[in-house]
Amino acid sequence: MKRYFINIYILFLAFPTIGQQYDDYIGAGHDINVTVTSSDAQADGNNTVSGEGLDLDIQGSSRFLAHATHGATIEEIEQLTTVGYESWINNQLNIPPTNYTTPTVEIIFEMYNNCQTLLGPILCLASFNIDATMWRYAYWNVTMRSPDKLRHKVTQALSEILVLSDRSDLGSYPHALAAYYDVLAQNAFGNYKDLLLDVTLNPSMGFYLSHFNNPKTVPLLNTSPDENYAREIMQLFSIGLYELNIDGSRKIDLTTGLWLPTYTNDDIKGLAKVFTGLSGSKWEDENNTEPIRFGRRFAAYSKIDPMAMYDLWHESGTKSFLGKTIPSGQSGMKDVEDAIDHLFNHPNVGPFLAARVIQRLVKSNPTPEYISRVASTFNNNGSGVRGDMAAVVKAILLDQEAMECYWAEDITSGTLRNPSQRLSEILIGLKADSPSERFWSHAFFYNELTGHHTLSSPTVFNFYRPDYVPDSDFAYLNFEGPEFQILNSSTSSNYVNGMLILFLRDYALEILKPFGVRPKDIPVLVNELYEKNMIFIANPESYIASLTDPLWLNLPAEEKVDYLDILLANGNLSDETKANIIASIKTPGLFDPISAAQYAAFMIAINPDFVIMK
Repeated sequence: MKRYFINIYILFLAFPTIGQQYDDYIGAGHDINVTVTSSDAQADGNNTVSGEGLDLDIQGSSRFLAHATHGATIEEIEQLTTVGYESWINNQLNIPPTNYTTPTVEIIFEMYNNCQTLLGPILCLASFNIDATMWRYAYWNVTMRSPDKLRHKVTQALSEILVLSDRSDLGSYPHALAAYYDVLAQNAFGNYKDLLLDVTLNPSMGFYLSHFNNPKTVPLLNTSPDENYAREIMQLFSIGLYELNIDGSRKIDLTTGLWLPTYTNDDIKGLAKVFTGLSGSKWEDENNTEPIRFGRRFAAYSKIDPMAMYDLWHESGTKSFLGKTIPSGQSGMKDVEDAIDHLFNHPNVGPFLAARVIQRLVKSNPTPEYISRVASTFNNNGSGVRGDMAAVVKAILLDQEAMECYWAEDITSGTLRNPSQRLSEILIGLKADSPSERFWSHAFFYNELTGHHTLSSPTVFNFYRPDYVPDSDFAYLNFEGPEFQILNSSTSSNYVNGMLILFLRDYALEILKPFGVRPKDIPVLVNELYEKNMIFIANPESYIASLTDPLWLNLPAEEKVDYLDILLANGNLSDETKANIIASIKTPGLFDPISAAQYAAFMIAINPDFVIMK
């Protein structure tokens, strides 16, 4: 095991001459007309600022992987320092997407069949439900096991922009949830126009935002186009509420001084006509031989295959919205494609999407310049292509605001890690494992504690608004803190209790006794935090490998904390915090080696230097 902090003292004098001046920083290539004299006669002092032979530092690699993944092991962090950021991204872009639907469907029926065999039909029906649990098994298995880490992180970010939730009737259709997540994953590095179209045609989204079986105007039947999806695809998925400049700032009507709205109610009505006539394309029951048709209940149709257009139920005539008129006489699907194309080419989409994806991956308050750079990449990837998500993701992760270490000290930088991100970084970093080959967790208990799990937001507006301002201090500085919207006295204390159960279950048992928690409840709580095959393993035991590794246990206290600082907090623990943890775990007779490791991990997991990603 390595020690990750080595003190290196370099004394150099820089003699700038008339020429290039740097207002931000010197180094990593900012070296024109800068001469460096080194105290070491064997070393070329100019290399300290030229960037020649510059290696990625372990702390920078840890921070980068916190932006780009749901968690990394120390081996992955070390490997990144050798491979380099851009090469790592390119490698990730070339990994085929993991399919969520197939594992989910297999899990459902394998578990159901095993349940029938092991428990019998009566007990099985009493304890087994086909619901969102099955989707979450697939989600956590991919999170913990799959190599396409960047895609999974970007997919999760997109799921909080193009929102769909299991807190609806969709909670009863796990393969519907998985199939929607597949749409996001498969398009995460594709073109945003294709993503908008695929989301529009996804039956789960159609069901969630009510354009599934959306009929045309039929006065005798008292039907008219549902306007829900037309409004949300504009407001939440593409252009937002107000006209934007390239840097994300809102345009102002010079006459009234007010922000310029992007659309009116007439635009909603016009666009709503486009999203009529869509319904399932296949029956759910493969043995159903009757012709497929419009208007049956959602349960009757395949949740995996995209919706089909039934022109008989599609609104005829012209459709006008946002300055465009779709002509009469086209097929319904052509109307949909033309509408998506018009939305996609709206000038708002680049800055709208750039700001939101930056918030999900890197920081809550990107500068206008950062948004502008990413939005410009969305508008043109360098080869004349608009909407290239691979280029957008690369631009976000490799931007100076994400990469340069001096930004970590800037008051505008940072973001509150959402609760799911905190849990996954802990489990992945500390190599949580299972006696089985699967990592199945539904995390419902953790979800209840913290108010967060992917595809489980309370509304289509996500868990938190992108412009949420937590308190007067944020307001005074004109800062936003989206994730703080679900941080309150309950979720913050519940998170601490969850980490206590995760790392220190025996101690948790003692302090939770007054609250009515019984000894037999503790394993259940632990299993819900990171359970494995809860139904089919008699006494499921989960463990965090790094905390029981003999090499780890034999490290001095200082190195234990340094290791966890890099692994979890990206090297951001303050000296005071580290000193307090070290002093605690070195207290004679207080901790055995395993308990000391668990306590150190617990203290870091609840520390603001971990919870806030800088």
